[in-house]
Amino acid sequence: MSKQVTVAGSNRYCQARLRAAKYNQDFAIRSTAVTHLPGVTEDSLKKYELDITKPPNDVIALMADAYNAPELRAWYCATECPLGRDCRCIEAAPAERTVLRLQNVKGTIEAVTQALAKIMDDGIIDDGEAEMLPDLRNDLLEAKRRTEEALALLDRAGKSGRFDE
Repeated sequence: MSKQVTVAGSNRYCQARLRAAKYNQDFAIRSTAVTHLPGVTEDSLKKYELDITKPPNDVIALMADAYNAPELRAWYCATECPLGRDCRCIEAAPAERTVLRLQNVKGTIEAVTQALAKIMDDGIIDDGEAEMLPDLRNDLLEAKRRTEEALALLDRAGKSGRFDE
């Protein structure tokens, strides 16, 4: 019988589990994966991976930790959690790309800081300044996302002892 994932293959939770299986064979199948997820049954994991039910927050945290996939938390907050509308989804990326993206955002933060200082200088937000606020907010959200990417990289590396996962 084939061990290829079919229906659940596009599900984030399933993808994270299968990526973890590259480093720990326990995650290759649900029945052994749940031994790393206290309180989660094989049936409930199946329902999460088939999009039949949504996992609760604590299960997301368990999966993110067990699978060494901190980006799973950010994805959940950005897409599933009703309180996470300002969160941005982060993708696992090569360590070098993550560091370059973080380095490249330094100029954006400086530009936003300077623009905010000019806007705040007289204590009044005129019409032209008000039009700038959404763009400044978007720039800061992008800086936040890139910072979260770097934090996820550090979390993964801290658990695995390497940057190449």
